[in-house]
Amino acid sequence: MTKPRREITDAFHAADLMRKGGTLMQMNTRTGLRWFIVPYGEVSAAIAVELRKRPDVQPNNDGLFPGISQTFKLGSR
Repeated sequence: MTKPRREITDAFHAADLMRKGGTLMQMNTRTGLRWFIVPYGEVSAAIAVELRKRPDVQPNNDGLFPGISQTFKLGSR
């Protein structure tokens, strides 16, 4: 039996999940591009923008074209 996922409704909660090892990732879905804190759940585009503005959120080495990262990790300041 799987536990229901708690909704991620603000950047503070999303950053806390990233501190626990989550990764902010942009993924293609049936309805278009969406942002997720993997493995915790989906976040809104607005929360993803807030997170990416933080100085401690850095692009992860994801092997995409230079400057077009789709994965981000929370690092130290």
